[in-house]
Amino acid sequence: MSVYTSIEPDQLEQFLKRYDLGNAVDFKPIAAGITNSNYALQTDQGFFVLTLYEHHSDDELDYMLRLQCHLAGRGVLCSEPVKDRRGDFFSSLNNRPVAISRRLDGVTLSSPDLHQCALIGAELARFHLAGRDFGLVRANPRGLDWIIAVRDMLHDYLDSSDLSAIETTLLAAQKLDLDALPRGAIHADLFHDNALFCGENLEGILDFDYACTDAFAFDIAVLLNDWCIDEDNQLIDTRVGAVIDAYHKQRHLEDIEIAALPLLLRVAAMRFWLSRLYDKAFPLSGELTFVKSPEQYRHMHRLRAAGVKLPAQLGRRVELEWD
Repeated sequence: MSVYTSIEPDQLEQFLKRYDLGNAVDFKPIAAGITNSNYALQTDQGFFVLTLYEHHSDDELDYMLRLQCHLAGRGVLCSEPVKDRRGDFFSSLNNRPVAISRRLDGVTLSSPDLHQCALIGAELARFHLAGRDFGLVRANPRGLDWIIAVRDMLHDYLDSSDLSAIETTLLAAQKLDLDALPRGAIHADLFHDNALFCGENLEGILDFDYACTDAFAFDIAVLLNDWCIDEDNQLIDTRVGAVIDAYHKQRHLEDIEIAALPLLLRVAAMRFWLSRLYDKAFPLSGELTFVKSPEQYRHMHRLRAAGVKLPAQLGRRVELEWD
């Protein structure tokens, strides 16, 4: 949500003629995140977010935006794209694909409590259930194939212990048949800064850039690694329990998914470690750019590789080594 591509007032005025959204009242960049160019847009008809996508293909955007519309239509709390006068979800501006979505109220959390963890766990389950009849498919853009490719690109930024740790996790993941896990549309990036709250109420889920078709349990692992950790990146049992219990009440977790969670927590930590290192090593040029440090997830990956104990309230304590 940094700004890589600027928009001039006359360009905005001309672009908004494609929509039934009225005239612009306020327009300013959103200076957070690392993926796209995002602007807060206020018109005389409401509040919106205008996004210029810096690296997505038309097929990827079609998947992402149609998924958001599909989920919102089934009551999932999420940002909803706005169609233009032609019925299109996105078009072009400054040689970039661009879309407008309705702006959600609320703020992001710095430290979610148990109630908020439960709310996001339940909403993620509703997301997974609502996406079961979504007809489009998108392979995970940052799955194992991407990790292998980026590991090679980052070879000069990784020491021998890093490379060994990555290789060990990749071998473990390849031994587990990830395709056998229940799967469908997932968010794949549901960090606490991609959800908005008003007080104790969840207002909605943001940022579908990495939404794809993959294992539901991987989506849960990504969430747990961010929402349910202490200052040393260790999992907090009560928060993990709150997320899993709330999720399970909406969508039954199968034994195979629970058994796979320790490894998926490790894979998710590796994915975000390498993503952040890649963004740091090969930054996009732009204004107000913000790159997250890879060190947190490097440390987390080491912790998850050392072994994960899931809380007893999952029905049993699972400690699995897939090496």
